Amino acid sequence: MNPYDSRWFVMACTTNMFPGYSGIVQYGHRSFLAIALGFALLLDAFLMVNFYWTALITSNQRNILLIVLLGAWVALTLAASFWKHQLASIKPEEHDETFRQTICHYLRGDWFAAESQILPYIKKYPKDIEMLLLQATMYRRTERYEEALLVLDKLQLLQNSRYWYVEIETERSLTTAMRSSEP
Repeated sequence: MNPYDSRWFVMACTTNMFPGYSGIVQYGHRSFLAIALGFALLLDAFLMVNFYWTALITSNQRNILLIVLLGAWVALTLAASFWKHQLASIKPEEHDETFRQTICHYLRGDWFAAESQILPYIKKYPKDIEMLLLQATMYRRTERYEEALLVLDKLQLLQNSRYWYVEIETERSLTTAMRSSEP
């Protein structure tokens, strides 16, 4: 995406102004979904009371609700920022060591050990594209095709997955071919 393109600017502004939404787009993590849904419910309640059920509250109560809504916006934006910081703090040496150990288990065909390395790592760092691609490959090798396709779908939603397009699509085509050839 070109950062000087007006569509990119509008998308960046809208994703960052709604608490949690940018985290859903970038990381696909469920804590961002909870933040976004919480704010959406507060905003909907405020709009309903303010514009639809106008006789229920006075103008002073309306002002208090607006202040509460703005406070919730600030608090939820800070919470989303905290989660983004936590998810973005992958230590390269931790990734390299875990990836090396997982590849060793994978190449030996020790699927259980490879999966026991992958799952906790992905739980901690859900946007690690290399590890997710390795997980999808491992699922294909162990004939768990539906799980592999779900991981590949998740991979495509990540922000930097466009750099891994060829690998993701190759893995998807191999998985669908093996799934269709299964009796």
